[in-house]
Amino acid sequence: MLDGIYHFWFYFPVVMVLLQFAGGLLARLSTRAGDPVRDYGYQPMVSVLLPVYNEGEHVLATIGSILACDWPAARLEIVAVDDCSADDSWHWLQVAATRWPQQVRIQRNAVNSGKHVSLSRALGRSRGEVLICIDSDCIFDRQVVRELVACFADPQVGAVGGNIGIRNVNDNVLTIGQTMVYYMSFQFGKMLQNLSGHVFCISGCLFAVRRPLFEQVEAEVKGRNWFGLGVRDGEDRYMTHAIMMRGWKTIVNPRATCWTAAPTQLAQFFSQQVRWRRSGLRDLFWTWRRMPEHLRLIGMLPLMAALVPETFTAVWSFLLIASVLSAGIAQAASTLIAAILTFAGVFVAAALLYNITCHRLAPGSTRIRTPVLAAVAGAWFFVDALLITLVALFTFDVGTWGTREKPGARPAPATPPKTPEQQA
Repeated sequence: MLDGIYHFWFYFPVVMVLLQFAGGLLARLSTRAGDPVRDYGYQPMVSVLLPVYNEGEHVLATIGSILACDWPAARLEIVAVDDCSADDSWHWLQVAATRWPQQVRIQRNAVNSGKHVSLSRALGRSRGEVLICIDSDCIFDRQVVRELVACFADPQVGAVGGNIGIRNVNDNVLTIGQTMVYYMSFQFGKMLQNLSGHVFCISGCLFAVRRPLFEQVEAEVKGRNWFGLGVRDGEDRYMTHAIMMRGWKTIVNPRATCWTAAPTQLAQFFSQQVRWRRSGLRDLFWTWRRMPEHLRLIGMLPLMAALVPETFTAVWSFLLIASVLSAGIAQAASTLIAAILTFAGVFVAAALLYNITCHRLAPGSTRIRTPVLAAVAGAWFFVDALLITLVALFTFDVGTWGTREKPGARPAPATPPKTPEQQA
């Protein structure tokens, strides 16, 4: 029995991936977990809140894709706040405000303050009944606004997320791995939580919320701390949880798709993963600390479905290290290599599933050219998971935007150039 427990800790990531995604796939096929109630006749005023940091000219493509959505122009606005970017992002926001003066309003923070503060300031200038919080590199599918807003036809739904696709799928093994993780998570992994209306984390890339709820949780989100130190990351997970704890449903509509770019460099990728893990650990500790309240508001089964995997994941690195030390490095090496190879095989299978289903479930997706490279991504993700939890537990908020830091980037020009329309 002890030998079985010993081997279990090496194969724990494989078990968790199979349980989560296989369960989600079953829910997707046998229930309406991926098809939430929608009413396309509901068309309120919508404000897209766009915090911007070091996005450069690409922010024009983001804004253009939002305004091209299948939604009445008179009921759609964008409020963009530049968080004192070190590059020319403010310049391109000025261009956007000049090009689309009726729908785009812009503001610039005096000092770099973080995404959550920028969202709060955008909220203050917005008019929408429904707010869609996004990242500044997102490209919208034409149906995104329509699909997100239609879900608020259910009067119990407080916040809605969508499917986040990867634009740069085939850049390298990191982007291939990220593509599969995103796809499997949003199309299958979250479907079990979707059944009960208790999705614990709606991605900040695409987060639609009723205005009164955002206003209720705004101060709470800005006032977060981690052992007394202020927190700037993980506002999406915290806001999802805070809304859920007020008795509202939080769901994902996988038909609402936006596209983002995955990190291509190891340092950026690691920074992103650590930020996400810090957020998950803070949320986990908060949940355990308020267990009676969670049981009353959410219920045993939905809570355990989210809590048990997160709890075991938090302690996995320590238990694996203890297993290696107790058995000896030489004995553990072969078991660890076998577990890594198994995880690599799971990633290849996931890549094949992605290629088979992505065009049907997420039109516009790019297939993985070389699925066998997913094995390298899987091996790396396994090793990476060992480090992420340890680093996240023993570090605090670093006060940066992580993957958007651009050392030496040129400052924004003081005035925008003329747009093509003005030059004409």
